[in-house]
Amino acid sequence: MRTSTAPQLLVVSTGTTTFDLTTVREAVHRVWPGAGVTARTVPPGAPGPTGRRLGGVLDEDRPDLVLSTHPATTAGLDWLRRRRGLDLPAASWDPGDEDGLARALHRLAFPEVRTATRRLPAADALFAHVETPAVPQQVGTVLVFEPGPTPTVDQAATMLATVPGALGRFSSATACRATHWCAVPDRQASELVDAVVAPDLSRAVDAFFSAPLQPAHSVAAARVVTGLADGRSAVLVKLHHALADGMTVLQALLSDTDDAARLSWASRPAWPMGGVGVPGLRGGLRPVLSGLARLAAAGRAPHAVTDGEVPHAGRHHALVLLPGRAVRSAARAADVGAAEFVLALFGQAWHDVGAAGGGRFRLMVPWSVRGTDSLRLAGNHTGAVSVDLPVDRMDLPRRARLVATALRSRTDTGVPEAGNLVVQALGALPPALHRALARRVYRRDWFNAVGTVMPGPRREVRWHDAVMSEAYPVLPLAPGTGLAWGALTWGPWITVCVTVRADLAPLADSLTDRMTSLVADSAVREPS
Repeated sequence: MRTSTAPQLLVVSTGTTTFDLTTVREAVHRVWPGAGVTARTVPPGAPGPTGRRLGGVLDEDRPDLVLSTHPATTAGLDWLRRRRGLDLPAASWDPGDEDGLARALHRLAFPEVRTATRRLPAADALFAHVETPAVPQQVGTVLVFEPGPTPTVDQAATMLATVPGALGRFSSATACRATHWCAVPDRQASELVDAVVAPDLSRAVDAFFSAPLQPAHSVAAARVVTGLADGRSAVLVKLHHALADGMTVLQALLSDTDDAARLSWASRPAWPMGGVGVPGLRGGLRPVLSGLARLAAAGRAPHAVTDGEVPHAGRHHALVLLPGRAVRSAARAADVGAAEFVLALFGQAWHDVGAAGGGRFRLMVPWSVRGTDSLRLAGNHTGAVSVDLPVDRMDLPRRARLVATALRSRTDTGVPEAGNLVVQALGALPPALHRALARRVYRRDWFNAVGTVMPGPRREVRWHDAVMSEAYPVLPLAPGTGLAWGALTWGPWITVCVTVRADLAPLADSLTDRMTSLVADSAVREPS
């Protein structure tokens, strides 16, 4: 239960009823000593409009419990539970009933099980629509711990449960009904976690992420790996992409670490209740029109050796650590940002291992369109930027500058926002048409691979007193593409995970080996 210590209770009303907030606080403190109690009002109205207004209040205040003092706010909360998956314990109280407050607080302390459902927003539903048995859409992470305290199943389960909706499932879309997230009553997070003993991390990672989630049953899973040959241990986590983007995964992960209280942006993510509007229109119409024009002009992607049908869900994952200081130093020398340099590193490695059949490789780079109002919200809040990496012969600094110019020419002209706007617009279509068009826009015709570079903590991270020394982001393949990769700043490292279909394992290993040697060569060339 979410209210085991000192919860935050929100009292909501329409302003037409009066009550003594001090009396409420005293009653609440008898049940939960030290609990916080605040009060907010919303204009009375129909359940939908009232629910949306209440959703905005909940997004802002993020309470643990809700006490309604008016039938209109009670109806609004019920609307949020049906439409947006509200799972907070909530109760109603008539301030005119002197004994009713105690009964309401008892209902909050021992809430009844109510099955919540939530229609997937367009940006989330995209990944439910494009998924096939051979191309499961699941994101995740590989967490590696130094010798010492060993993670337990219960600890991994607690981490998994920090992702909103991780304990639920998805209902399948029909011709008339969109995909919904559905709560699974009485499910415990530990049911989604197992433990294995494996001497080789790479094989354990491949086995775990090659087994697709079954979203009609569960949308998340984790595995504790012990017995690694170097004395270390690991926790592997995967989530359906329709549940979370990389930022949600990172925030949920960091919110469960030992010093999460010192990280203002690592608070536990939450589902948006009030909606986040249309991120693509925040900057105005002109940049969106510019971005749409660039999207339309991009055309089809060039051919790559990794293109083609993905026959099954078997995957290989090549993990590598790049020294962060050396990467940042080389980026400064090339007059580009560290993320831009890592993108160029991949392009250089692609050329050097002999994979480049032409002069371009189109990478689809997820780009956050979160604003201050959606920074801590769960789900997918991204646009996308397609960048044609130059992969013909040239030196790395020049390649990095070309990549930086190409990336900035898109991010500075509204392309991520335009991409997000297109995804939102598709979500307004009937479910069958939405699914068909989603499958047309998210496939190999328009890009060769998905790749991203994410920010992360540049300090030591501890979890239940264990040193979490490495964290690798795991991305899914897109239909028709055989490669995806993610990079993440973690402590002194930039971690990289290259995911390929199983038959391309030698190529993935060659790419990561070459990226390592390129960074080492750059460091050697630096003046002492």
